[in-house]
Amino acid sequence: MPTVSVVMNCLNGEKYLREAIDSVYTQTYKDWEIIFWDNASTDKSAEIAQSHDHRVRYFKSEETYLLGKARNLAFKQAKGEYIALLDVDDVWLPNKLEEQLKLFDKNSNLGMTFSNSIFFDETGDKYEMFRFVQPYKGNVFGNLLANNFISTETMIYKRAALERLDYIFDDEFTTVMDFDLSLRVAYYYEIDYVSEPLSKWRMHKESESHKRRSLIPPENFKMLEKLMENIPDIQESFSKEIKDFRKSIIYKYALLEWFNDNRGAAKNYLRPYLNDARFFITFVFATIFSYSQFEGLKSTAKKILSTICLKKA
Repeated sequence: MPTVSVVMNCLNGEKYLREAIDSVYTQTYKDWEIIFWDNASTDKSAEIAQSHDHRVRYFKSEETYLLGKARNLAFKQAKGEYIALLDVDDVWLPNKLEEQLKLFDKNSNLGMTFSNSIFFDETGDKYEMFRFVQPYKGNVFGNLLANNFISTETMIYKRAALERLDYIFDDEFTTVMDFDLSLRVAYYYEIDYVSEPLSKWRMHKESESHKRRSLIPPENFKMLEKLMENIPDIQESFSKEIKDFRKSIIYKYALLEWFNDNRGAAKNYLRPYLNDARFFITFVFATIFSYSQFEGLKSTAKKILSTICLKKA
């Protein structure tokens, strides 16, 4: 029985797939299996996955499911004590499993671990998630609800923690199922992280998160409704965090409208919250710039900050 099951869900992911799988094979920790769930791909994904040895266990559905359901189908095949997630366009650094599994050995109350991650594109590395701030650890349900600070490719769950839940991934979601699962684990268990980057998240326009960005705000609202239905004390114990989360969803709606070049609609979402600096600054930028220009300015600012920090180091 492998210690770690790496869940990889794939829908026409041939472009980056071999690099993702190879990053698991180069791990310093060797006791793993890959549960490769092919979500009815029509490209060469099956050929690439099946070109590896027996440690890649290949499964394929006859139709394309929402990612939440596809994640559940893959999980049912997993044998490991720990469940890690890796999307087919992301990669792990060689010591990822080794370093994160050490945290579970140190604390039996952990339900999940994660790490710093590097965001990159075809031009190279862009920035680290936690170069300037450190995330929360321990009992972080409220913090995580108010601001999702965990990237999917860094997630490793303890299987026993998942099996305590009424369900694992939500079949109805295709963009927030990982966030939803992490929240429900965080409600019952502690969470810890490794501060060094152990993975890399690829930024590209063909990614599912980019193509399905219009689903993110409504799925977040639906996820919140389900959490409030299923966790009895959440509204009383985490009222401020719920308010902050609702506000963050409104912000996501504004960004979506701006991305779609509906600046008037974007500013209508932002206008009631102009006493918040983030909303006010975004309102001003949306008045002056297109969304693509705004993204360019953000990227430049992050590069400058990274250069300054490297010089100081």
